[in-house]
Amino acid sequence: MKNYINKIKYKINLELGKTPKTKATTADGKFSFYDWGEDYNPEDNWFVRFAKHNLLSIDKKLNFYGVYGKGRFVRNKVEGKKIFFSPENLDKKFMKWNILFGDYCLPYVDLGMGFGDIKKDNYLRFPLWILYLFSPEANKKDVESTIDKINNTRYQKLKICALIAGHDKHGTRKMLLDGIKDVIPVDCAGKWENNTEDLWNKYNNDKIEYLKQFKFNICPENINTKNYVSEKLFEAFVADTIPIYYGSDNDPEPGLINKDAVVFWYKNSSNDKARKLIKELCVDDNAYSDFIKQKKILPAATDYIWSRYEELKQRLEAINN
Repeated sequence: MKNYINKIKYKINLELGKTPKTKATTADGKFSFYDWGEDYNPEDNWFVRFAKHNLLSIDKKLNFYGVYGKGRFVRNKVEGKKIFFSPENLDKKFMKWNILFGDYCLPYVDLGMGFGDIKKDNYLRFPLWILYLFSPEANKKDVESTIDKINNTRYQKLKICALIAGHDKHGTRKMLLDGIKDVIPVDCAGKWENNTEDLWNKYNNDKIEYLKQFKFNICPENINTKNYVSEKLFEAFVADTIPIYYGSDNDPEPGLINKDAVVFWYKNSSNDKARKLIKELCVDDNAYSDFIKQKKILPAATDYIWSRYEELKQRLEAINN
C-alpha cells in the first residue's frame, strides 16, 4: 500500500513539474542533468566535455535543465549552479515549448541558452547546430578547418532527393513534399511517409552517410520561427547535398550561411521558381555542379562560432567562482 501511495505521489509531482521526468549525474558528481531526455549518458555530454576542457577546476556543481519535462522543477533549490539549455523552438507563441519554457527559465537559472535572440545578462545564444558540427574541445583553427571541409568536400551522387522525418505535426514537411514529388522522385527514409528501408538496412541509421548519395535533401524546420535554425540545414551541408529548406523566415543565420547555396520554399506560394530550379539542377549536370560547389558557410561563421565558445567559457568561469 505504501509503495502504491508513493507511486501516486510521484505521478502527481511529475505532472505538476515538481519532480524531473529524468535525471542523470556524472560519476564524479559534478554535473547533473534534469529532463534532458531518455537513455542519456551524461559522461559524453557536449557541455561536460567543454567544461572539463576549458575550466581549470570545477568547484561548484553544475546542474543542467532541459525541456523534456514539465518545467517547474527548475525552480527548486539545488546544490550548485543552474544552467538551462533548449534544443527546441521556444519562441513560437502559444505552442507547448513556449508555454512551458518561453522565458528560457531565466528567472530561475544562472545561465540560459538556446536559439532565441535575447538581451539578458544571464542568457547566451548557443544554437544546437554548433553542438552537431563542432567538437567541444575545438580551437579556432579546428572550427575554421571544419567549415572549410564542409564547403569543399564532394560526394558522388547516385540518387535524386531524400526526406528524413519522424513526424509532421505542423504540416511543413507535407507542404514541401506535395510541391516537389511531382517534379523529382523523393525517398522518404524516416518514419513519416516512409517508402524505403535503406537508411536502416544499408546505412545503420547513419543520416549523414545516407544523405551523401542524394542531390537534394528536403529539410524544413518543423515550425517556422525567426532565429530557429536546427541541425537539419547543416546536416545537408555536411552531406554535400542541396537543401530544400523552409524555416527561420527563410533567412537562416544571416551573415553565416550563403543563401545562394539553398533552395528556399515558401508557404502560400506556387513556388514556381523553386520547382523550375530543382528540375533544371536535376537534369543539367553542369548547372548542378556549379550550384553544389558554392561555399555553403560564409567566412564570418568562424568568428561567430568562436565567439560562442569564448563567451560560454567566460560565463562558466563566472558562475563557477
